[in-house]
Amino acid sequence: MSPTAPTYGSATRLLHSLEDGAVSRRMRVLALYARDHAGTSHLAGILRQLETSGHGRLAVHMATVARDTGTLARHLAGPDHELRRAALRAVRDLPGEAVAPALDDAPTGLRRALYRALFHARRTGAADTLLPRVRAEYGDAEAAALLPACSPGQVVRHLPDLLHAVRSWRRLARRHPDVLLGHLRELGAENGGLPVRLPAWRRALQALDPVRPAGTGALVEELEPRGRRLLRLLPHAQRLPYRDGDRHQYPFRYPALPGGGRSVRELFQQMLHSPPSALSVLRAMPQPMSTAYLDRFVQERGGYGTLALLPYLGLLPRERAEAGARRALAQINVFQGRRARYADPHKDLDAIAHLPYGEAAGPLDDAAAAGDTDRRARGLARLVEATARTGDPRLLARVLAGRAERARAERDPVRRSLLCALASVAPPLLAEASLPALHRLLTDTLRSRDTSAGTRRSLRDLAARLLRHPRTREDADAVEWALEAYTGLVTRFGARGLGERGRPRSRPPWWSGPHRTPASSGSEPTLDQVLPRGAEGELHRRIAPVLDAARARGDFSPVVALVRELGRRVHGVPEIREHLAAAVLHHAKTTSDIGTTRASDSAGTGTAGEAAKLYLTGRDARADALALFDADQAAARVPRVWEVLARHHTPSALRAALDAAEHRSADGRAWVPRTDRRVARDWPEPLRARVVDHLAGIADDHSLALDDREDALRELGGLPGTADRIAPYLDGPDTVLREAAVSALGRGDDPGRALDLVLAHADGPRSRAAGPAMSRCARAVAPSRLGPALARALDGPAKVTVRKAAARLLEHHRPPGGIEHLVRVLDAGGGQHRDVRAAAAGALMRALDHPAALPALVRHVHGFTEVEVQFALLRVPPQACPPPLRKAAARMVASLPAPSRGHWRFQGWTSRWAPWADHDVDEVVEAVCDLDRDGEQAIQALGALVLAGKGADRIRGILGRLLAAVPGPEHGVPLRRSHRERGDSAHRRVRRVLRLLHGSTAVGGDGARVLEEQRRSVLGLLASRDEYLVEADAVVRRMIGAGIGAAGETHARSLAGLILLTARLMARRPALTWRTERLVRSMVGSRGDRVPLETLEEVVRHVFDTAARTDGAVGETVALVGLRIVERAGTETEWSGAWPELLSRAGDLGHGAVRVEAWRIAVE
Repeated sequence: MSPTAPTYGSATRLLHSLEDGAVSRRMRVLALYARDHAGTSHLAGILRQLETSGHGRLAVHMATVARDTGTLARHLAGPDHELRRAALRAVRDLPGEAVAPALDDAPTGLRRALYRALFHARRTGAADTLLPRVRAEYGDAEAAALLPACSPGQVVRHLPDLLHAVRSWRRLARRHPDVLLGHLRELGAENGGLPVRLPAWRRALQALDPVRPAGTGALVEELEPRGRRLLRLLPHAQRLPYRDGDRHQYPFRYPALPGGGRSVRELFQQMLHSPPSALSVLRAMPQPMSTAYLDRFVQERGGYGTLALLPYLGLLPRERAEAGARRALAQINVFQGRRARYADPHKDLDAIAHLPYGEAAGPLDDAAAAGDTDRRARGLARLVEATARTGDPRLLARVLAGRAERARAERDPVRRSLLCALASVAPPLLAEASLPALHRLLTDTLRSRDTSAGTRRSLRDLAARLLRHPRTREDADAVEWALEAYTGLVTRFGARGLGERGRPRSRPPWWSGPHRTPASSGSEPTLDQVLPRGAEGELHRRIAPVLDAARARGDFSPVVALVRELGRRVHGVPEIREHLAAAVLHHAKTTSDIGTTRASDSAGTGTAGEAAKLYLTGRDARADALALFDADQAAARVPRVWEVLARHHTPSALRAALDAAEHRSADGRAWVPRTDRRVARDWPEPLRARVVDHLAGIADDHSLALDDREDALRELGGLPGTADRIAPYLDGPDTVLREAAVSALGRGDDPGRALDLVLAHADGPRSRAAGPAMSRCARAVAPSRLGPALARALDGPAKVTVRKAAARLLEHHRPPGGIEHLVRVLDAGGGQHRDVRAAAAGALMRALDHPAALPALVRHVHGFTEVEVQFALLRVPPQACPPPLRKAAARMVASLPAPSRGHWRFQGWTSRWAPWADHDVDEVVEAVCDLDRDGEQAIQALGALVLAGKGADRIRGILGRLLAAVPGPEHGVPLRRSHRERGDSAHRRVRRVLRLLHGSTAVGGDGARVLEEQRRSVLGLLASRDEYLVEADAVVRRMIGAGIGAAGETHARSLAGLILLTARLMARRPALTWRTERLVRSMVGSRGDRVPLETLEEVVRHVFDTAARTDGAVGETVALVGLRIVERAGTETEWSGAWPELLSRAGDLGHGAVRVEAWRIAVE
């Protein structure tokens, strides 16, 4: 103990010395006092006095600092749940025997807080001790929540039994990654793959991804057939195998695409449809690498790649760019001549810009002076780009000087096009000789009356490039122009000149957002990211007259926008902070007669609210808030000012703020201060009473607006000891205030009393608010009190809404006897409302880990005829059921009677239980083939079995029996009926089973072989029926798609065999020849990776060899298929390589129709 530390004789004197201190100061002084007197009998006496006088929270606070484990252990086992939760902060220092009593009659919120505290404190021993007790008393869900805090041995032992109940995958993966990864690998090996279609498994892999990326990637590649697709959801694991890139992925050191991936196929798609996104990737690569990707893009696009390459010619060496531009210009001229209506009339300028400057300058200069606005804008931009490509600053300056002179009379789109082109020029090239022209262009743009938001953005982009480049940011003239641009934008356009509000300061990773929305590739940097060090002062000096003039008008939006752009740099410019303070005080002065700052407006969406948020930051926020309050007490009505005052300033200041707000505004509105419950509970009692009186006065004043009274009630609920002040409103005449009172009770500090009040008044319209209030109260009510209260509510006579909520809460919180009471509700029979029975049945279905739940459902399953009950039962997935009980639960689901009316979800939900049902694969097969039974449900059950690795080898037999039941066209054409009138049939089942076969993937070691055999067998069945040749063709195309990606002679022969098979099918039905183009497109597609051209050449040779040996319609169709491949591949390669020779060979195959088609292709 320090010899100079003050000592108080009692807790009363200690608190009296801090009576007029701020909350933060009081807690700090108490902590220092406890530290100085730690381990003394004096401190023990002070703590005892605080406890007996109703200041238990302060006693826990001081005991935590002093590490008084005896006091903390006593509170952890005490009756006050709030104090028990506060004592959990010191759980790291408590002995193991002191932790266990914290679970005695603990509410759900306290139990969950205990699990988190044990996890963060790494108290594995205490967690291991509590785990069996938690599972026995509160079920698998809470045991799974405690599991991450346990030791690895306990996790290995209990994870298989609790995996179905895990919700916090990230916490489990962070603490026990190897255990979780090993268990997932064992499950995958046992089941023939990971069921990654289920969200829980995907979340588990995503949680493991940042912790064990290598192991996660290996697990996915080992057990998941479509591992490459799944790896897109695992960004860390995806980086490892493709760190340096391969044929399918470009290296991970370069930016990701908007979708978050780095697939070459997606890159090529972006090159076609979104050149700016593709350019951001290609420009980051060294030129040899980007050139290689561009060559591959052109090769795979063939003839179409020449035009598609236009936006990327600047990335190629100059000679190659010129050659590509000439080829593109020739194609553009031909295309524009043939299809002028659909062509881009100005696309030729894009190609001309890459020709030698002496050749391109004339046409581009003429285009920049054309009469058409669009051509003039495009020509001007391409002229600037072509001039900049020469690297001659004097030449660029001459061109810009002439064009800037003419830009004064141009329309906004033309100026915007010029500014966008300038923003893409290298900043040192611009700064060397072109700044005079830029000054002229800036002046004319700012003076123009039609300057748009896009043009303002272009000006900011140009200024930002000059300020960010390492060479130009040291150039005083370049910095001068950039600062002048920002000054002019603010002068001319005010706050709108600084860009959109709320844009991100940096681009977040694509997978970090709540909805995984790709970030915009064109995010604009803010001023604090572009200004050189210390330049914010010079910028303010220039903008100061504009800010002063706006301040004189009462417009503070420019200064707020400027501070938002500058970020933390504003602390170095005190003059700007003075404007912010003036904005807050101006609001206080102008609203002294209006005086409204509602709790619902606490986000500070107005100028004053945002100004206060920006002003009250940093270490001086407390002093600044007090200075604002001293200047004008009405400033306390600004939410951020009140928040700082309430936490860091004296009760006398807060009382003065409340006194100043007593008078009502001119329009009858009142000030409703927002109160933070965590701060208010540490206020002195007189201050709390004063705030309670203020809010209660607003709520009682019938002359005030109803919105203000409602907000006052809601804020009143967050203050301690206000349940009795709110209770009278539960019986009031106004429905809005009654619901507000119910909602406010759910936020109070006495949840037991609040729950009793809510349940006592949960009738009529108030029942809408009763459910959420019950949920909030139930988290903080002791199980011994919660169970009887919810049981009484479930038994009635409350409204059905309240009784349903009570059933769900009984299952979620598991108070003693809660599940048994749900069983008694089902045993009550038909006397219960159907929705109450449905809620009870659904709650029991989610509580199958309780020994009484499943027997009760089995006893009453035959009486569950209501749709509502079956919906509640079937919506619970099998994966939420404990594994040992899934078979019994599946039998119960199979025993459900026919519902009173149908529901579209029932068939899918029922089929989820098929892998655990008693019936075997033979029974499912019989159900699919039996036309008298429900075919849709049977086929969905078959799909579930196939997904689990069972029954895939029976698909051929099923289709054989179904096809035998389909009458062919020889029996006549039946009447066509509407969709509603058509019932189930063998043909429809054939189509459904085929869709199942098409969507199936290999799930085991020999799964791929089984599926391949089934497809070949099914193909023979379908090919034997002329009416099913369309389906046979679809099977062949699926087999071709599965084979694409390999290379070599074997692949070429197998691919040729499938093509020949398709051709023979088409020869039997000439009406199907139009499907040839679809088949060819699947191999010689325009997107990404298809069959390599060298492999495709071998395929065509095999096809032509067969066509030459085959006569008749079959040989002719085979040759035509090969000819279509030659035509498409030759067009895409501009008839280079072996394709002209193959075209000539097609005419020599001996088929007249093929010779004619080959001739027409050759001469066109």
